[in-house]
Amino acid sequence: MSLVVFPFKEEDPEVLLASVKVALAHPRVKEVLCVGASEDHCFRAVSAAAPELTRTYGKPVGIIVQERIGEMRPGKGDGMNTGLKYFLEETDHRRLHFYDADIVSFSEEWITKAEEAADEGYQVVRHYFPRSSTDAMITWMITRTGFALLWPRSALPWIEQPLGGELLLTREAAEKLFADPRVRRQSDWGIDTLYTFAMVAHGLSIAEIYIDAGKLHKLYGALTDLKTMLIECFSAVQGLKGEAVPEGTMHHIEYPGPVRQEMKERIGYDFERTLWLLRENWTDRQVELLALFPREVREGLLTSRQYPRFSFMDEDAWAEVYRVLLAHFDARDADWAELLFKLWIARVLQYTTAVALRGYDYAMYHLHRMVARYVHRALVGA
Repeated sequence: MSLVVFPFKEEDPEVLLASVKVALAHPRVKEVLCVGASEDHCFRAVSAAAPELTRTYGKPVGIIVQERIGEMRPGKGDGMNTGLKYFLEETDHRRLHFYDADIVSFSEEWITKAEEAADEGYQVVRHYFPRSSTDAMITWMITRTGFALLWPRSALPWIEQPLGGELLLTREAAEKLFADPRVRRQSDWGIDTLYTFAMVAHGLSIAEIYIDAGKLHKLYGALTDLKTMLIECFSAVQGLKGEAVPEGTMHHIEYPGPVRQEMKERIGYDFERTLWLLRENWTDRQVELLALFPREVREGLLTSRQYPRFSFMDEDAWAEVYRVLLAHFDARDADWAELLFKLWIARVLQYTTAVALRGYDYAMYHLHRMVARYVHRALVGA
């Protein structure tokens, strides 16, 4: 039947074990595998609990350390690809579920809805859920923007949460993903981008199911918390820019439900701490690199060395900036990495003050229309 995999790194073992119990109790699930980045405290706690869980539920609970499969920084990609490899080589299960290990709202509904969509014939089932209007800023400003500008006729721009780690793969889909060297190579935070890209590139049918409980996580501090993820996710998109993607992918999105007021009022990051990052870590070479960008962007960021400015980074400016980054960014270069970070911060701050403060419903409508406008821009050559 189905294998459920939880990749994890330094998570709260109580949260992870609660999710493991939910998965074990589900009638469609025949085995659970936890894939740890290392033998940390969470790994040891799950290892200690696994034998008793196996006896109680009569289903295997495995725990392994992720293999070194990819070529990038060892990270989430190695964890997910280790689970993918285990599913294909060590089991005969027909379906594979992935879930992040930090979901405090995990329930049987996540598994049931995915299984039901797969019963309808979809090869991939992706979960999506409500997010704060200032959360998912890498998803919106990096991944969905890149998908819209680079592959406007494909399904890629319209996938709701392309960086989501919650999904179901049929065995056929898993085989196609693991056989793709681009997927196996991506050992870092870029793995979610590569999974999403490969699903569409290989013409797999995709259903997106809506989980209205959402996936709450703690407030980010200053956006430095996301710097590594930002760089690796952009690099993943940039590395794919010359690849072809078919049109006409079968893609169904379940209509979303109402969003809780708690989610509408939630702020995704610490605005004040982030604001002052625009002044920090400047080098002469970053100033030189700014010559590649439009004048308004160049002048705005240079002024930010004395006092933070970001109003210049609207969606049109960001599209131009993104194209420059696609052509010139080098993830191995520390100055390029820092400059990407500053440019993205300016975009997030501008969006927050000009759009998100006008209310949740307005902001989410604006973000979806932004993607549509980027698709249009790419199709008409603007």
